[in-house]
Amino acid sequence: MTQFILSKKVTTNTFLQNVYKTFIIIYSFYISFSLPAFALDAEAPLGAQSFAEIVFDDTAALERKKQQLEDQVRAERIAKIESYYARYDLPLQHEAEHFVDAAEKYGIDWRLVAAIGFIESTGGKHACETATYSAFGWGSCTIDFDSYAESIDVISMNLGGHNPKTAQFYAGKDIRGILWSYNPDTIRKGYGDMVIKQMNTISPNV
Repeated sequence: MTQFILSKKVTTNTFLQNVYKTFIIIYSFYISFSLPAFALDAEAPLGAQSFAEIVFDDTAALERKKQQLEDQVRAERIAKIESYYARYDLPLQHEAEHFVDAAEKYGIDWRLVAAIGFIESTGGKHACETATYSAFGWGSCTIDFDSYAESIDVISMNLGGHNPKTAQFYAGKDIRGILWSYNPDTIRKGYGDMVIKQMNTISPNV
C-alpha cells in the first residue's frame, strides 16, 4: 500500500514538473519574441519607424510588387493581341485591352475570344452586315451591339458560364468543351482546332 502511494506521488510530481517546464518554455518564447517588438516601439527615436510600421510597410511593398507584376502581365497580353491583329491591320486590333480585361473578369483564357474573332470574321474585316459590331458569330448575325467592347464582354460572360441562360453549355468546361458548344464539328468541322491554332499564334503560353 505504501509503495502504491509513493508511486502515485512520484507520477504526480513528474507530471507537474513537465507541465511547469512546458509553461517555462512557452513563456520564454513569448518574452523573446514580444520584448524586441516592444523595445522597437518604445525605443525608436523620433521620426523612426516602429515595429508595427515596418511590418505594415513590408506588407504594402509586397502588395505593390504583386500589382506591378499583374500590370506587367496585362500589358504584355494586350500587346500580343494588338500585334496579332495588326499584322494585317485588322479592326479588332484596337480592342486588345477589352479582350484581356473581359477574360480576367469572367475567368476564361485571354486568347480565346480574340482567336474566335479571327476565325469568324478575320478580325472584324468581314464582320456581320446584318448586325452591328458583330464579329464573333454570336447569335448568327442577329444580335446588335453598341460597340465591340460590349460584344467582347457579352461573349466572354457567356463563354465563362456567367449567363444563367447559357451556363449549361459553357460553365465548368475546358477550351475544347467551350468551343464544341460554341460551334460544334457537326456544324463546322475542325472549328475547335482552328481556334486553338490561332490562340497559339497569339501566344503559345497562357
